[in-house]
Amino acid sequence: MNKISIIMPVYNAEKTIVRAIESIISQTYKNLELIITDDNSTDNSKSIIEKYINLDSRIIHLTNTTNVKGAFSARNNSIKYASGELISFLDSDDIWHPKKIELQIEAMNNNNCLASHSSYYRVDECGNNISLVKSKENVTYKDMFTHNHIGNLTGIYNSKVLGKFYQKNIGHEDYEMWLRILSKTNSIGVLEPLASYTVSTKSLSANKFKAAKWHYNILRNEIGLNKFKSSFYFCHYVFNAMKTRTSLVN
Repeated sequence: MNKISIIMPVYNAEKTIVRAIESIISQTYKNLELIITDDNSTDNSKSIIEKYINLDSRIIHLTNTTNVKGAFSARNNSIKYASGELISFLDSDDIWHPKKIELQIEAMNNNNCLASHSSYYRVDECGNNISLVKSKENVTYKDMFTHNHIGNLTGIYNSKVLGKFYQKNIGHEDYEMWLRILSKTNSIGVLEPLASYTVSTKSLSANKFKAAKWHYNILRNEIGLNKFKSSFYFCHYVFNAMKTRTSLVN
């Protein structure tokens, strides 16, 4: 049974971190470590994390000591210390469903694949379902040009085979990271929703214009597509993003 390292950045998350941690330690898959990097919180996040460390030895608590702050930097700090053969991500305001790791690793093994993802719910800050983001059964590198098919809170990849992937400070850092991962392997999708992503009006991802600009810059500058191809894939991205946000839950 491969060990999985779960990467969690934290900043002033006292209102949500308990449910996030509980959703990890309640997983049916037990061979895991949760590596939390606190980005110098000023609330009670630290004391909550320390309480859970005393309850579960699989939790590791780190502090971000770099001059560069932000979720990408905190994630990178945790990735450095990850000892698992597999790496996955969960932010401190999101949650996993109990069988998430078990079902995704099973899918990876059954399909001889080095990465996996799943469907997930978009929920409001009270936990009410807003929409369902359905996963594509198999995601390739080129599939990602027109749509971010892998929600970062659902993705798992084999770091033992592929190596560790660190995030860049470029906006949409998780999308760009998954592009690099999928340049080396496809990702197998689990159709069952296995996570819940909290949509916050204060989050960076809520700024749709800024997010769209980030996506275009990644296509143009990180992948190196010409203006025509960048514009073509960008238009598809905008259309697919709008469609994703209107897939309401019955």
